[in-house]
Amino acid sequence: MKLAIIPIIVGAFKFCWLHRHQFYYLALPVVTILAIFSTLLTTLSPDNSLQALEFKFLGEHTFNLNETIVYSYNSYPGYFFADVSLFFLIVFFFPLYSVAWHRFYLVPEENLNVLACYNWKKRHSLFLWSNLKIFLLMVPIGGISILITIASVIFAPLVGVAMIFFVVMCYARFSMWLPATALDKQMNFHEAFVLTHGNGARLALILILTGILAGILDGIATSLITHASNSLSAVGSLTQTLLKNFALYLIMYAGMAIGITTLSISYQQLAEFYNPNETSR
Repeated sequence: MKLAIIPIIVGAFKFCWLHRHQFYYLALPVVTILAIFSTLLTTLSPDNSLQALEFKFLGEHTFNLNETIVYSYNSYPGYFFADVSLFFLIVFFFPLYSVAWHRFYLVPEENLNVLACYNWKKRHSLFLWSNLKIFLLMVPIGGISILITIASVIFAPLVGVAMIFFVVMCYARFSMWLPATALDKQMNFHEAFVLTHGNGARLALILILTGILAGILDGIATSLITHASNSLSAVGSLTQTLLKNFALYLIMYAGMAIGITTLSISYQQLAEFYNPNETSR
């Protein structure tokens, strides 16, 4: 069975658009919490920071979106714990949200209950472990790819592109662990390769093209938000920062929803023809 690249990508965007109300229902609690926490962290941080990144939209100057904090954690130990807390909040919500959206697509008969979705279960621990396994597998693969690219001095650009595609293809084949785990199904290394046999390159193209399209939309939305923030100066910097963080986290989670849907569609189609007794090549 060969995956149809364009229909899967279009289907992912279409699904997320048609179910945007369910997306708001599921993502808003997390986005609100992260936006408030990030705003408090920004507000309570020291003032000695350097402006870092400028955006221009339609030729008009806008203010900097991000700041590079130059304070030392030794001088402000409380901010280290605040940063760590934000990191763990993001890590905590990631499997909860991802599993819920996987199941929303793959198990449509299951009612989307936001309280149940954010109740940590065994599948969430396994989902987090699956992501960690993929990361650990990708580290040596990425390292070898970088070494091969460096070694090929003359053909470095071409080799670099080939290595990037190879790394994405490896990730794509491992990524089928994620929707399977969301459905409480155990899948080992061999089974993942059998499931994706003959579709590694197609899965890589699906992930790359989806990432590019979602990145373009995210970039446009981020620029618009940055541009629109100028008109919010009258409401105060705290409210302005809160609204900006809320919008940016919402964009980030929308992009995640599209990527998750792409994996779910691919997994669903491949699982229909899955034969665990096949030999992966």
